[in-house]
Amino acid sequence: MQCPCGSPLPFDRCCGPYLNGDVSPPTAEALMRSRYTAYTRGDIDYIAATLAADRRGAFDAAAAKGWATRATWLGLRVVSTARGQEGDADGVVSFVATYREGGKTIEHHEVSQFRRDGDGAWRFVEGETRAVVSEPKRAAAPAKVGRNEPCPCGSGKKYKFCCGR
Repeated sequence: MQCPCGSPLPFDRCCGPYLNGDVSPPTAEALMRSRYTAYTRGDIDYIAATLAADRRGAFDAAAAKGWATRATWLGLRVVSTARGQEGDADGVVSFVATYREGGKTIEHHEVSQFRRDGDGAWRFVEGETRAVVSEPKRAAAPAKVGRNEPCPCGSGKKYKFCCGR
């Protein structure tokens, strides 16, 4: 099975080892991708464990679990990264996570801040978010045709003597 984070690798060779606790993500982007994957799987314990220690008190696990299970996760696109590599102490990852909830498609745009913890592991600090909701497109209602206008069927007759009868 392909990893939900969008990598071409299978889950067990991509985010799986991070979620299982076998290894830590080597970069801020790898952590962000693994957190997205955790949301798709409803693994809120991983989400909580990868928060910076000073951010864990404000984390609402029940709300996160509700969101993760209500959403149908459609994909992840990384927009950009700044720092966050193996030798860095902090990093920024901009991404778009797309999901469906309540009949609407939502593009969750986020710029996330990451930093290394005392043990050297990457942790999520905070994110600036913006959600763009797109509803299913509905067919436009046909324009009202006046009685004395040409019939829209193309007959050449006035509407009142054709389809308007």
